[in-house]
Amino acid sequence: MLHITRRAALFSLALMLAMPVLPALAKDHAPKWIPTWYASPEPSGVEAKIGDKTLRQIVRISAGGTSVRLRLSNAYGIAPLKLEDIRVAKRLAGSHIDPATDTAVTFNGRATVTIAPGAYALSDPLPMTAAADSDLAISLYVPEAPLATVHDIQRGVLYVADGRTSSAPEIPEAKTDIGIGNAFPWLAEVEVSGSPAKAALITFGDSITDGYGITPDLGRTWPELLSRRLHEAGIKLSVVNAGLSGNRLLHHGQWARFGDGGLSRFDRDVLAQPNAAAVIVLIGINDLGHAQGPGSDGYVSADDLIDGLSQTAARAHERGLKIYAATMTPFRDTVFEGYFSEDKETARQAINAWIRKQTLFDGVIDFEKAVEDPARPGHLRREYDVGDHLHPNDAGAAAMAAAIPLGLFK
Repeated sequence: MLHITRRAALFSLALMLAMPVLPALAKDHAPKWIPTWYASPEPSGVEAKIGDKTLRQIVRISAGGTSVRLRLSNAYGIAPLKLEDIRVAKRLAGSHIDPATDTAVTFNGRATVTIAPGAYALSDPLPMTAAADSDLAISLYVPEAPLATVHDIQRGVLYVADGRTSSAPEIPEAKTDIGIGNAFPWLAEVEVSGSPAKAALITFGDSITDGYGITPDLGRTWPELLSRRLHEAGIKLSVVNAGLSGNRLLHHGQWARFGDGGLSRFDRDVLAQPNAAAVIVLIGINDLGHAQGPGSDGYVSADDLIDGLSQTAARAHERGLKIYAATMTPFRDTVFEGYFSEDKETARQAINAWIRKQTLFDGVIDFEKAVEDPARPGHLRREYDVGDHLHPNDAGAAAMAAAIPLGLFK
């Protein structure tokens, strides 16, 4: 009996050694997906619904590829989210698409997807060639759903029409919002495979990164301008924008639409991104600006923010990502009541001084120097000011993008 058992064991071992290692083989031949557009989900903060509408969201992608897939989000929904007739096409102008490129999106082979509360849905790959720095139109039909999960800043434009018109070549009389301001819902990410880009660079921050005050639909946020600089320099990185307007590093947003705190969402918006190689962190000005003083939930010190920024460095390095710290831009005399004080300015300067001399990060990007008025320390240059003395305008965003040393990414 022992002899038979031994023979059987040896035969089984030989059989196992002779078999191909299928999981490893599948992994070696799997497509490499690169994020090419991103919008960090946030709660809408309103009890609003939308029904029997088609939404056509225009997105400007960073990297091109030969295949496309979508990531949709019901992150803040408390009920299942049903979406239908989802399509992707190349945009021509306005809401007008190229009908020859219009492609139906499926999820496990089905044209309808139901996303569980708090969950995401990843589409099947679409065989579609998309060029770098080009516009895609992503259309979907919603029978009825609460507007629970949105993103607040429109970098592109959203067209909204009555009824089911996802495949229409144009939506000529559409609204350009869903009735709750600039927000658009549910679309979290576009990814490409077969891309010249080898990895993604995530830009992580608040409204200055997200694009508040920047002319929409022209690709003028500093991450979009950085993406073009990288392409022109032959640096094979996709750049995606994980900014959230009003976002703070250490606390959740003072209002729902300001989103989860930076340290809370860092895993989702940076570390969980497929094939991410690096992140630029520009955050903290709202921690100072929205602080109401000692004893309130919002109060933070320079040391608190330094500790928080240090955590982003440790967590990025733990996952093998490079991380670059950016100095906070000036905000003296901002029009937002209670946002600026001399104590807050002292803290901002202390944090920037620490950023410039620390060794935790893989490099420093001096955005303060790029946009500060040398004749008026603590102020934005007048030609870079959107008008609120806090947010850079299109020219300011261009100055920020131009100030980033491309050598960091070579």
